[in-house]
Amino acid sequence: MIHSNRAGRLVPALLVAAAGLAGAWSLGGGVGVAAADEPILPSLSSVDVPLTIDSGPVAGAGNADAFSVVYETSVTVPGGEWLRLTFGDCTLAGDPGADGAYIRITSTLDGSQQVLNAESLRWWANTSAYFNGDQVMVEVLSRGGAGECRVAISAVTAGQPPAYGARTICGPTDDRALSTVGGNARLLTVGCTAWIIDDANHQFITAGHCTISATSVIEFNVPLSTASGGLQHPPAQDQFPVELTSNQGVSGGVGADWRYFGTLPNSNTGITSYQHENAFYTLAPAAPAVSGQSILIVGYGTVAAPVSSTWNQVQKTHTGPFVSHVGTTIRYGTDTTGGNSGSPVVDVSTGRAIGIHTHAGCTSTGGSNQGTAIEFPALQSALVAPLGVCASGRAAASGSILVAGDLNNNIGVVNTLTGTFGKTGLVPRTFQGMASDYYSGYSYAVDSTRRLWTIGSDGAMTDLGVISGTTLTITGLGFDPATLSLYGIAGATGQLLRIDTGTRVATTIGAPVAGSNISGLEFDATRGLLFGVNDITGGTRLVSISATTGAHTLVGALGTGTDCNGLAFDPATSLLYTIDAPTRRLLSISPTTGVATAVGTTGAMFGAAFGMTAVPLPACTADFDHDGDAGTDADIEAFFACLTGSCCATCPSTADFNRDGDPGADSDIESFFRVLAGGAC
Repeated sequence: MIHSNRAGRLVPALLVAAAGLAGAWSLGGGVGVAAADEPILPSLSSVDVPLTIDSGPVAGAGNADAFSVVYETSVTVPGGEWLRLTFGDCTLAGDPGADGAYIRITSTLDGSQQVLNAESLRWWANTSAYFNGDQVMVEVLSRGGAGECRVAISAVTAGQPPAYGARTICGPTDDRALSTVGGNARLLTVGCTAWIIDDANHQFITAGHCTISATSVIEFNVPLSTASGGLQHPPAQDQFPVELTSNQGVSGGVGADWRYFGTLPNSNTGITSYQHENAFYTLAPAAPAVSGQSILIVGYGTVAAPVSSTWNQVQKTHTGPFVSHVGTTIRYGTDTTGGNSGSPVVDVSTGRAIGIHTHAGCTSTGGSNQGTAIEFPALQSALVAPLGVCASGRAAASGSILVAGDLNNNIGVVNTLTGTFGKTGLVPRTFQGMASDYYSGYSYAVDSTRRLWTIGSDGAMTDLGVISGTTLTITGLGFDPATLSLYGIAGATGQLLRIDTGTRVATTIGAPVAGSNISGLEFDATRGLLFGVNDITGGTRLVSISATTGAHTLVGALGTGTDCNGLAFDPATSLLYTIDAPTRRLLSISPTTGVATAVGTTGAMFGAAFGMTAVPLPACTADFDHDGDAGTDADIEAFFACLTGSCCATCPSTADFNRDGDPGADSDIESFFRVLAGGAC
């Protein structure tokens, strides 16, 4: 049933507030020529309108595997150039990693749409993306039986046209040109420029006086502004929330003005800023001495007549001379204006970023603009010791548990002795579960769109296609090497599935299990059992799951307050492992009691969805029965038994020894004996 709260009852209040849209645009530093030591920082022209929209308790009806709109409303601010919502207390039923309820916001003007579940709503600090136009539609969608939802909207921010910006142009004309250089972004709410760098997680640098808050947003693919200069925003899939705990920086004046921070994945696509752009700047070790170089600056500066107001705070570039490098201050004759603060200062001769643009200095008769040299000691210290999402996955990649992925979409390994997580690469989007065909050299993985992947021991990923047979998110995988069976779990309902790896068709086993929220699945090859972690209120529980009936049996509680979203079995230790997302700790779990023991901190940030499994052994090993003794009679006996269809539980799951797709062929026998003799497969 749809509960509608149309905005008609709000229009009178909104019209009163909207009268403020005719107010003056305020520009930091004033309109005109800025002082040489003054940072140029436009302030967004907007008005905040308080709202009292509250859905009250609403819930989905019907099937548990189908979403429906349970509430809808609209928000209108007549004359607004753009809108951004602020939410009050919200409850979205279900787990955000397992088909939990979500909010869908749509611009009436251009159809840009954003989805926010309970996790991404926190990432956005209870705000929305920016939407063009003066009206947005807001819907709440939930599954039948998922529980009650409640959504409150406490305010809307509406944009209005600006006045022209302050000029810091070097000479009589603004020589900047429109550009689309990858890796550069508009930083809101302050109206600055930020850019992706070559740190471990490809995060951002900007100016120190470009302050970061919980509601800051990075925008790529910024469109032209309106004819009056009002900002226009890209679609929601081009906007990314800032991760506040990563923020480091100081507004220390000319030569000492810097900021380093990270962003979280896009709430629509699950990809990161770097994956969105596939571009970054390489940092020079230090700004060079002046020797006739040219300086390129890319940024989102304001404009003044006679430049078209449609160019206001959209990406533009200009190249000018490198003027001086004294201490950690660099100067250049490159055109900038307010909004360019934070721009990369690029040495054209090397293509490397040598500093951060921060301050004005140019006038209509000459002068030079100013920035902080890249070697500024505090900036370099921050790059060596990143925080928050910038630090995730930076440990040495050494361990026996494969994990994909943290909030940078890293794939890497966790060390079962120390707990640390070290990245080895990237996954294409949010992964939900993994299972290792441990003795065959590859793993299976499933992502948030139900696509099934294989990951080789060399890290190569192959997209096998979408799993059919269910519409729900598959939150875990487990592989039985004895029966060559791949199992999956629909976390929201606890429904066990058997997945045909050839056809990718999922078949249900048994019935859904009420009250479950299985966020990780794994097969224990030593005990021949499927295990799952049931991530419910009060703390995560370990359950065993019958591969025949799908029934769940409680093993034990991991500990009060745990919130674990992945599960792996390591044959080397015969223990299960998971990661507690709030504390970022690796936990080992007893398969017989469910008791969890902290191993150590991963040093990484994990969300509501990620996959874990044991690192697969390389294929073509002479230790065919994996008893630790390679090339023995037992290995030969196990190999020939597997050729006849009697693979043991610890043997490779197929007689296709050389992995050419033709199991049990003469070439497999030849490969096996070559490996026994010390050769290559």
